[in-house]
Amino acid sequence: GNNFTNINIDNNFRHNNNFAGNPNCWGGHPWWGAGNCHGWHHGHWGYGWNSGHWNNSWWDDDDFGEGFMWGIAAWSLGSMIYNTGYQSYSNPYPAPPVQNSTVVYTQPMTVTAAATPPGDEKAYAEADTKSQDAMEISRAAFKNGDYTAALRAADEAIAATPGDVTLHEYRGLCFFALGKYADAAGVLNPVLASGPGWGWDTMVGFYGSSSSYEEQLRKLEAWVKASPDRAEGHFLLGYHYLVCGHMEKAYEQFDQTSKLQPADGIARQLRDLTKDSLPDDGQSDGAKPPRPEPVPKEKLTGTWTSDASGGKITFKLQEDGNFTWNFAGASGQPTELKGTWGLNDKGLLVMNADNSQMVSAVSLDGDAKMKFLIVGGPDGDPGLTFNKG
Repeated sequence: GNNFTNINIDNNFRHNNNFAGNPNCWGGHPWWGAGNCHGWHHGHWGYGWNSGHWNNSWWDDDDFGEGFMWGIAAWSLGSMIYNTGYQSYSNPYPAPPVQNSTVVYTQPMTVTAAATPPGDEKAYAEADTKSQDAMEISRAAFKNGDYTAALRAADEAIAATPGDVTLHEYRGLCFFALGKYADAAGVLNPVLASGPGWGWDTMVGFYGSSSSYEEQLRKLEAWVKASPDRAEGHFLLGYHYLVCGHMEKAYEQFDQTSKLQPADGIARQLRDLTKDSLPDDGQSDGAKPPRPEPVPKEKLTGTWTSDASGGKITFKLQEDGNFTWNFAGASGQPTELKGTWGLNDKGLLVMNADNSQMVSAVSLDGDAKMKFLIVGGPDGDPGLTFNKG
């Protein structure tokens, strides 16, 4: 497992076998440490750790699946999942930029955070104090129903610490409270591309009473009903149902979002994720897929390439147990990952590099085509296809 020891690290991350321990993958304020940074943060939604999701996976043996967080793979691997080309991202919902900041919500928040490092210890402390002070002002205004003032102060907090993912989630809440639903969706999409949303205790803590939140939720529901073709409304409502723990309703909203806006890859992953959580309708026989024959290690060694979305991946698995992974994107600097690799007793490919670990299911079609699927995502993850040579 990973080497994080702070007791305030979210357990969804602490016990995960897929993890990125390099701070460069998260920036200064990762989602899994929000409870340590903010006294008002009381955890993420409670479905992020659910080994029952894995019951239909061939490699689950009632205990192995417990080592993998149930969620989108990016939630445990941070910006690595995007920088290596495994997944690409685009935000289909425009969002207002943060005042006095470079944040424009076109990238997952982990990518934005990694691009804005907090600086040295003194600069970090000064920025953090400024951000915390602005958030105190914002929270007081929010609780009093002055959502415009709350948003203005939230922008000041984010300008000081732009890599703090949970502050962006709060900014989305301000837009929701103001009835600016499209703006809220535009902020929350890259937030959920980076980590799970808040739990109910965190959400309701911003309000003077739960009835105040429920009144706003009913307004959103009415807006979505009156505007059934607006994908951003369905996405936002799905997010709020997640926070409230209404998984079936969340699935319905993310499913509708995916139909209306096929470019929303996050809604599609959340649809598949919430579908996996629903009770068995009795139509499934509950049988696991047959376990494939393990791929011999010698057949994996060599150079593999994949035309990933937005670039090309060159993946070299060496006989001595070392690997290199190079991703050349359409823009920006190439990403290179180096480390060691091997097969565990389940036949899963385990890669270790730079205080990070990635576990994947691999299969071969002949000797020259490999399917590569990171373990830890919802059903429906297409993974990558590599060709040898």
